[in-house]
Amino acid sequence: MMMTDGDTANKSKAHALKTVCALLATVLILTGCAGGPMVSETDTHGDDMGATQDAGRAVTTLLAKVETQENQAHWERAVALLERALRIAPRNAQLWHRLAKIRLQQGRYGMAESLAQKSNALAKDDEALKRRNAELIDAARRAVAAG
Repeated sequence: MMMTDGDTANKSKAHALKTVCALLATVLILTGCAGGPMVSETDTHGDDMGATQDAGRAVTTLLAKVETQENQAHWERAVALLERALRIAPRNAQLWHRLAKIRLQQGRYGMAESLAQKSNALAKDDEALKRRNAELIDAARRAVAAG
């Protein structure tokens, strides 16, 4: 029996398909091997915990510096330090409140009110912080009304 051009073409396609499948299987296997060691969930939490502790220490250090700057009435330096702390811990309601207090001190009443509102949004169940934010907002509004 003699092969026709159609049979040759089909065999070529079948061979090409087998080659592609073999190549794909090889790539998938190698990709799986190159993934590196698996990290267990406990390892991940351990790394997160260390990073969280480092971040906490960094924020604490920055807050000590903020206090020094506030005591010397270096408001912009204190603001810069608080903004650094907020880049580390952007969901920290206490930091937002602290920044609002400085803005109030600087006479930037609209910004102080906005920052206190941001602090409230993050405060969750911290009623004391919410109360301090409300007092700050009231003070900012009174200052604006007084001109």
